[in-house]
Amino acid sequence: MSRILVVDDDSMAVRMIGFILKKSGHDCLSASSGAQGMALLKSENPDLMLLDVEMPGENGFEVLEALRRESGISDAKVCLMSGTVTDDLRERAEKLGTVGFISKPVSAQELMQVLSRTEI
Repeated sequence: MSRILVVDDDSMAVRMIGFILKKSGHDCLSASSGAQGMALLKSENPDLMLLDVEMPGENGFEVLEALRRESGISDAKVCLMSGTVTDDLRERAEKLGTVGFISKPVSAQELMQVLSRTEI
């Protein structure tokens, strides 16, 4: 069973994603801000971080850029999530080494595809 960290300020989205993950046999951690997500990433060492782009304060790209500079977690597997997914955003995400970029609301099928690609 893998451990997946969901970082999203939308509690309903976190609950929905958590339900999908638990139903497919994964353990789910959650954080409602980038700072909380970074702290959990350091302390819990999850197999994957699902990171929302559109959050108040630091957005997902800012969190991801900070994560990539942080010793010990810079190689963490991250999949971005957003209600708006464009080719430019996908390209930016790829340059930052994400394992995927999925649209919100997150579908179980799309989430399972990311998990299978990342061998989780």
